[in-house]
Amino acid sequence: MQKNILITGKPRSGKSTLLQKLINVIPNKVGFITKEILENNERVGFEIETHLGKKNVLAHINFKTPNAVSRYFVNVENLEAMIPEVVDFQNDNFLYLDEIGQMELFSAKFKELVLKYLNSENICLAIISNVFEDDFIKSIKAREDVIVIEISEENRDEQEKFVTQLIRKIEKAKKYILEPQRFSITNSKVELKSEHATRTLVLIDKKWECDCDFFREHQICSHTIATKEFIEKLK
Repeated sequence: MQKNILITGKPRSGKSTLLQKLINVIPNKVGFITKEILENNERVGFEIETHLGKKNVLAHINFKTPNAVSRYFVNVENLEAMIPEVVDFQNDNFLYLDEIGQMELFSAKFKELVLKYLNSENICLAIISNVFEDDFIKSIKAREDVIVIEISEENRDEQEKFVTQLIRKIEKAKKYILEPQRFSITNSKVELKSEHATRTLVLIDKKWECDCDFFREHQICSHTIATKEFIEKLK
């Protein structure tokens, strides 16, 4: 099911700020964010902060480790010491990660955490690098259950609104899937009784398209997410 949202964009585009704003209003969440460490208004490193408020330094210019990104030396042990704080979650928890990037991917345990989040039934919101790419990142971006959203300084307000709406759409889709009586299937056409109206979906070039306004604007909606998953479960 398309329930993993990946936010990407250039450095300083506001990815982490956007994620922080989104999770601030979500009560039941598990995950961590990465913050800059500043000294005299200069960035000297990065620290991790979990949903429980625990912090640890991920990378610093004064560390001496074999793993470096630019001028920052990554402390893998510090990162892996935080994983027990975020590895366990309930079915109703919202999951988040900042970020799936070069620093974090020095850790095999972090990769395991990423896959556990993405493979769960939970909604997951994560920042993913677009300046570093390896086979692991490529495989994640290629997953059928992810939605990749690119932000920039120019569109981040618009994208914040979109992601907020998308999270609600995914929650609706999860509900629809549990109520098969909502679906009526005829060949490559599906009628779905949503909360507000009966939506008509058609399969065009192996992709479901919907007649609702949200789909016309964003090419995705709760109805297409639910229908795709519902059809898959019938196979």
